[in-house]
Parts: sequence; C-alpha cells; structure tokens
Amino acid sequence: MSESADETRIFLSTLRPGRRERQLALGAVAVSVIVFAVLAPFAKWSLPMVWAFVPIYQSALAVCDLLTAALFIGQYHILFSRPLLILAGGYLLSACMAIAHTLSFPGLFSPTGLLGSGPQTTAWLYMMWHGAFPLAVIAYARARPIAECVRPASPWRNAAICIALAVSLSCLMTAIATVGHPWLPPLMRGSHEAGWIRPVVSIVWLLNFVALAILIARRARTILDLWLIVVLCAWVFDIALSAVLNHARFDLGFYAGRIYGLIASSFVLVAMTFDNIQLYARVVQALGRERAERQLVQHRTMELNEAKALLEQRVQARTAALAESNRDLLREVTERQRTQAALVLSQKELREVAAMSSSAREQEMRRISRELHDELAQTLATLRIETDWLREATAGAPEDAATRSRLAAMRALLDEAVASTRRIASDLRPLVLDDLGLVAAVQWLVQNFTQRTGVPCNLTLDPPDIELTEPYATATFRILQESLTNVARHAHATHVEVGVARAHDRVVLTIRDDGVGFDPARPRKAASFGLAGLRERAYLVDGELRIDSAPGRGTTIEVRIPLQAAQERELS
Repeated sequence: MSESADETRIFLSTLRPGRRERQLALGAVAVSVIVFAVLAPFAKWSLPMVWAFVPIYQSALAVCDLLTAALFIGQYHILFSRPLLILAGGYLLSACMAIAHTLSFPGLFSPTGLLGSGPQTTAWLYMMWHGAFPLAVIAYARARPIAECVRPASPWRNAAICIALAVSLSCLMTAIATVGHPWLPPLMRGSHEAGWIRPVVSIVWLLNFVALAILIARRARTILDLWLIVVLCAWVFDIALSAVLNHARFDLGFYAGRIYGLIASSFVLVAMTFDNIQLYARVVQALGRERAERQLVQHRTMELNEAKALLEQRVQARTAALAESNRDLLREVTERQRTQAALVLSQKELREVAAMSSSAREQEMRRISRELHDELAQTLATLRIETDWLREATAGAPEDAATRSRLAAMRALLDEAVASTRRIASDLRPLVLDDLGLVAAVQWLVQNFTQRTGVPCNLTLDPPDIELTEPYATATFRILQESLTNVARHAHATHVEVGVARAHDRVVLTIRDDGVGFDPARPRKAASFGLAGLRERAYLVDGELRIDSAPGRGTTIEVRIPLQAAQERELS
C-alpha cells in the first residue's frame, strides 16, 4: 500500500511545494501587486470601445477553464480525489458563466444581448460568476485530503454528476439574471455603475478574500494550493479594477481587470500542462530503463546457460573419474582415501551446480511467466475484445445467428485461454513476488491455498513488513509453496498455521497443520520427493529444516535461515 501511495506523489495536487515553487508563486503575486498598484490610480480613464475585445477575452478564458476542468477530471480518475472533482466543477462553472456573460453582453450580438437579457443581466452574471468560483475553492479546501481518498464505485458517474451540477448551476444563475431580471436590484445604468453595485461587489470581493485566507491558512499543502493562491490574488485584483475602482465599461479598469481574469484562468492550466509534460518524460525514461534491464537479463541468462553447460560437462567428467576410482578402491586403501576426498569435492561442486541451476531455472521461469502475462495474456485479451465487437456488430442481423453462436464459442475459448495463461504464469512464478516482494507473495499464496482447498490458513508476519533479498526470498517462498502443496495433497487438515518471523540474524518459517500426520522415520516412497525437495532448498541457503510429526498429531515444519551466514557467503 505504501508503494501505491508513493506512486501518486507525482502530481501538482499531491506534491508538496519546495523552495523553488514558493519563490515562483511569490514572484507571480509580486508582479501582480506591482502592476495593480501602477494601474489602480488610472482605473477610471476612459478608453475606446473595442467591441472585439469582449468575445476574444471571454473565448480565451472559457477555453482555458474548460481545459483546466478536463485536466482535473483526468487526474480524478487517477487519484479518485473528491477535492479535484470539486475544482473541476468550479472551473467548468466558470467556463459556462463566461459563455453566458459573452452572449448576454449588451451591444455585442444585439443591442440588449442574447438569451432574453436586460440591462442588468451582464452585471449580475459577472457577480454570480466571480462569487461562485471562490465558493468552489472553499469547498475544495474544506474537503477530505487527497491521501485519505479511496476508489469510488463508479468514478465516471461521479464525474458526470459533477459536470451536470456545474452546467445546471450556470443555467440556474443565467435564468435568475435573465428571467428574474425585473426583480433584481439595478447594478448598471447604461454603461455606468448604479447604486446597488457597491454592496454586491463588496460581498463578492469578500468571498474571494475568504477563499484566499482559507488557502493561506492551509499553508500550501500542495503545489496546486500554491497556484490557487496566485489565482485568487489575480481574481481579487480583477474585481478591484473592473468593479470597484472603475466607473464604467470600456475604461482602463474594465480592460485591465479582464486581462487579470484571463491570466488567472491560465495559471493552473499552464502549471498542469508542464506537469503533464514532465510525467510523459518520466514515462519515456522508465521505458528506456526497462528495455536496458531486459537486455541485461537476457545477457545474464545466456551466461548462465553457458555456465550450466560447462558445469554439466565437469559433472560428467567428475562422474567418470569417480567410477574409475571406485574400481581402484578394491585394490588399495590409499586409493580409497583419495577417492573419498574427490567424492566430497564433487558433492560440493554438485551442490554449487544445483544452486546455480536453481537460480537459472527461477530466472527462466520468471522470464517465461512475465512474457506469458504481459504478451500472450494481453494478446488473448485483445482478441476477446475484438470478438465482443464482432458479436455486437452482428447482433442486429437475424441471418447471422450461426456467426453469433460461433463468436460466443470463440469468446468462451478465449476466456479459458486467458485464465489458463494466467494460471500457468502464476504456477511458473507469481509476478507478485518480483513486483511487490515477499510479504505480498506469501499473503497471496496463503489466500490462494484457502481458496483452492477451503482449509482456513492463518498467516503471522513478524515484523509485518519483513523483506529478504534474493535468493532467500525465493527459497522461503518455494519452501512455503511446496509445504502447502503437501498439506493439500496428503494432510487432510482442517486448519493450517503459517508464521514468518525475522530476528536480527535469522528468518524462521513455520508451517503447522492438524492433519493425519506421518512417521518421519519411515522410508519415503520411490516417487515421493516432497520432503527431500524441502531439505534441498533449505540446504542451498544454509538453512536448517526440522519436521515434527506423528500419525494422528498433525505436522510441523520449521525452517531456519541464518541471515548473517548468508551475507558472509555473498561477501566471500
């Protein structure tokens, strides 16, 4: 779980701001303050009426807000964060209100504006628009932190509800400003401000200050919080220039305030665009590293195969030498001693050959398992999707009943093939051991045992995050796997206990069942190598295997692997 959490720490909405980000945001705020201070004394200067400015500005602002909302919805489907969905709704609502504000602007498309608007419609839409966005920011700041979010049952449904609510609220506010126009207090008299504009602007301005204060009180938990502070500062200056300090449309404050609004809508979009570029760069780098590692594994596999062939030749040569020495043992005692020493040396080399062969076999099984899972299983899954598409394409033609029946049969065969491929890949080597480590692999193995056999199996990990390096993780996993296989085949148990404990110098694996048990002193059957295989795997990592069993008393298998001895052997 911790690895999954770390993987999400790559977005603006999850990364904590560093010194560079804080300096950049502070610089943007400082520039905004300086420009505002320069423009504020001249906000009431009348300028020419550039009617093209309004649709150009509003179109650019709507596009920026729509793109920002789309990016937030995309991140929501990755992080499942409700605060991101709230921000997406706020930006979508802002885009819709910008469109309605443009259509209703008097003198732009018609003398009084479209949508059945009146002289006060545009002013009230501006106030509702600039009051709704800070409310969305406040809701974002008060929502549950991203780290605590979990995957919802239907992310797409939540996104659709968010979009529907944003569009519905924009339609409602537009209807209030148009249909309810006669009941609204006047804010404008022609192109100049009316008496009610001051209290209304004060409320809207206060909402922006409240949202800004809440974000600052959060102390910028993420880079996104930092840029939202910059956005709200720009919105405060937007309202100040275009609704507080100016006195009419098309004066300096009118133009400057709307330019502030356009810049404010672009801050988060630009930051998220650069964020996506960095994410794509990381993906490309990761693919390059994966290709290099794969080539290295292939090269090492070839070297292991060559070593295996050489060792087999040495084993054959040593076996021939031992056969000749055995014949000489009948003639002289001194030759027997020499032959015994050669036999001990040969057994040691055979153990080394077995260890290297086991390692090479595990690597080959890992490679085959991953290729089955990543290539063959994915290809079969793609064929299954194509088969579903063909079946849906022929669903409306009654004369193609035979074709649909054949496609259904093909779909069933593909399902069986996918399941068989994944089962074979898992039997060869479960990818969870390589990808998630020993703890996840042991948990998966115990759960799979319970599902297959119906026998309850309790797992105890001490500590819970125990991890081993190779080849000790693989040896521990395989010993547990073979032990559980023996329990399933022979024990007839009703309950199994598995424990993995790590002290400072050793790892202890314990498997205990309440089955029929057996007599360890009895000779094994000719075709039974279960216990011998367990001893051999334990021996390859300098481990000790102890078996405690008796007929009717169940069986306890305990394996002790000395970590200190294993590390010394690696260093030597």
